[in-house]
Amino acid sequence: MSVEIKSYYTAKEIADMRLKSLPTFHRNVRTTAEKENWVSRKRSGRGGGLEYAFDSLPADAQAEIKAKAYKALMPKQSTKAQRDIAVIANRSIDTLDSDQRATADARLRMTLLVDQYEVSAGNRTAAIKLVSEMSRDLALPVDESTDYNTVCATALAKTRGKAGVGVRRLHQWCLDAAKCETPTERLLALAPQKQGQPVIKPTRMEWLPDFMAVYRNTNGVGMAEAYRTFALSYGAKHGADAVPHYDAVRRALDKMPKFIREAGRLTGAKMKALKTYQKRDWSTLVNNDVWTGDGHSLKMKVRHYEHGQPTTPEVTLIMDTASRYIVGWSLAYSESHIAVGDALRHAMINHGIPAIYYSDNGGGQKNKVFDTDLYGIFARLGVHHETGIPGNPQGRGIIERVMKTLAHRIARQFETYHGPNVDSDTHRRISTATASLAKAEAEGREVLTPKQKWAKGKLPDWNQLLDVIEAAVHWYNTEHKHSAIGNVTPAAMRQHIMNQMDAADIIPLTEVEARDMFRPHATRVVQRAWLTVYNNEYWHKALEVWDGKSVVAYLDQHDASSIIVRDEDGNYICDAILDGNKKAAFSETVVERSKRQRTERRIKKLDEERAKAEAELRPTIEYEKAQTLHELMPTTVTPEAKTEYFMFLTDAEDTNNKQAK
Repeated sequence: MSVEIKSYYTAKEIADMRLKSLPTFHRNVRTTAEKENWVSRKRSGRGGGLEYAFDSLPADAQAEIKAKAYKALMPKQSTKAQRDIAVIANRSIDTLDSDQRATADARLRMTLLVDQYEVSAGNRTAAIKLVSEMSRDLALPVDESTDYNTVCATALAKTRGKAGVGVRRLHQWCLDAAKCETPTERLLALAPQKQGQPVIKPTRMEWLPDFMAVYRNTNGVGMAEAYRTFALSYGAKHGADAVPHYDAVRRALDKMPKFIREAGRLTGAKMKALKTYQKRDWSTLVNNDVWTGDGHSLKMKVRHYEHGQPTTPEVTLIMDTASRYIVGWSLAYSESHIAVGDALRHAMINHGIPAIYYSDNGGGQKNKVFDTDLYGIFARLGVHHETGIPGNPQGRGIIERVMKTLAHRIARQFETYHGPNVDSDTHRRISTATASLAKAEAEGREVLTPKQKWAKGKLPDWNQLLDVIEAAVHWYNTEHKHSAIGNVTPAAMRQHIMNQMDAADIIPLTEVEARDMFRPHATRVVQRAWLTVYNNEYWHKALEVWDGKSVVAYLDQHDASSIIVRDEDGNYICDAILDGNKKAAFSETVVERSKRQRTERRIKKLDEERAKAEAELRPTIEYEKAQTLHELMPTTVTPEAKTEYFMFLTDAEDTNNKQAK
């Protein structure tokens, strides 16, 4: 049906238009008109009845009638024009940038302005001509929210040239918009046809593979140095004119994604840090489902409790991933199974046993003490030990982040801090002064230099550091609001999860388990009721029946006075006692043994460095020594100068007889 805009319509005419907002049967149209009180008049001419005013119809109905009327007035487009519009509509909306979208929106608003003037102008062509003339005179309407002169400038997407839009161009916008049925189609049809430039076009840069072959070097060669090497080789191969300018190379690399540019220059964890990664969803877990732990060297120095020298300590943290609550921690001089075991003991005694413990593959985290079948701590408690992929720290990002949050916060409380943003001169002065003071105290000097006096009180002791760590962990658990858990504190989140759990889900650590779970073990053969473990001898009468058989001895980390003995199936045999004839002062605990081994390794390393230094001087010394000895030695050796030695008296007598003859 041909639709035209009139002042009045009959019910049948409205029904025949098949409007979406009104009924499509004339009787229902009349019923709707009576309910909504449309303005009407008697129809003149044959048939009688009523006609309804266009202005009294619902706004949606008016818009549909206008759209149908405008579409009917559009001239027929050629097949080529229809195909061109279809091609435009088939473009992906993802290819449009923000400027293209703004331009398309402005063009659509200009077509709607034409619609508003169409009634007063009489037809669409007159309305387009009117809007075009007004735009050239900058006389388009301006209301509180919209300045159509600015809209027109955006629609033209130009900053120079004659103001206003031409009739032909505005008409084309109206045609393109009318042929579309959805907002997406209108956006694509009215958007400018520019596609933008790709990030980089290696096919147009024949030199790029040759440059990248030089630049992709794990030695970290700089761009300028790589360019010089590249320019020489590329110029010799293709001529000096073919060598690109340095700025062209720099611009090409700036447009490359960083993970592509650094490929071949970085490997392992550094390269993975540039790429995307898969996040772990910890929100589905409950308390004690998964714990994660890690050790970190504090960027500070503390007084060693034995020799008093400045030492870098290591803190180990155990975190419950569901609530980000730090359940346990320990402090040691290096990462070891003793430090990790102490942190786990602290965590399990206070908060129960986890289902999974997630850690890295370091020696302190993955070792026989924890992971050995049957005898390992985790095997005995039923804890599954999961380790991350080597060189992939992103997999344990939550414990890595808390280390950055807490470790620097702890170390910055002391003057011996030497982490990021520290003043290098101040650090150097404190470092040398505290080392000098510690040496003077170890040597028992009574008179101190001004520098040593100034250093007093700057090197913290072990107990001071323990107090600061305890306070920092308490702050993190009870005051620090974590964004990953809804901007609440870990303590509040742990309590919230606990309120939704059954108390039976938390498996406590029994006294029996706490007694021997953190003991390293060693398999030994019983010899007449005696066991020798780490140079200590243990005895119990119950071991007599195990003479010549293998048993497993469990040692306390800090107490060498006794060991727990079990058979190879894990059955308890006895508590063997350290031989009473040996004084406890000579016994060696696991901790002491670890200290001794660490000291021996340090001494061995120093001996190796000393040997290297002596080797560097040896050629000169030996040459000079050889020259001196050569000058001092006689040119010939006379028989009088020779002294002979004999093992037996008979040999001496035979030699004397021969000389007498």
